[in-house]
Amino acid sequence: MTHSPGHEHCQTFRFVAWQWCIDTAEELIRADGEAAATFHPQGILTSLDQFLPLEPARPGFLRLIEIEIDHDYAMTRTELVKPILVAPIEPEKGDNGVIVIDGWHRVYRARKEGREYLPFYLLTPYAEQKSRVPVWIR
Repeated sequence: MTHSPGHEHCQTFRFVAWQWCIDTAEELIRADGEAAATFHPQGILTSLDQFLPLEPARPGFLRLIEIEIDHDYAMTRTELVKPILVAPIEPEKGDNGVIVIDGWHRVYRARKEGREYLPFYLLTPYAEQKSRVPVWIR
């Protein structure tokens, strides 16, 4: 990898107790191909609506988790052909689900435009481990 171990200039995504270096994940996909990720041409997006500010929360309801989105950036500067990155959550401990670690603005735009699918890469456990950054860094 060509970036610093401290990830000072890397794009990262943090969710609760986990953090991933997007630069590392992309480098692994370019260098290691299928050993790093599986490409899926159409991943369904509708289950992600609950995490996005597509509409105001219903009266009396509170979103526990909401991904912050820059609406203007999402609608004008994102390319929907670029696959989103999805990582398994702690694969060494079993099947704990997956999370989008790069591409939330693309997901937002796609959903605002009524699209239900986007291409994505699902990182392998190997690539997820290599891309994971200790939370205390940064």
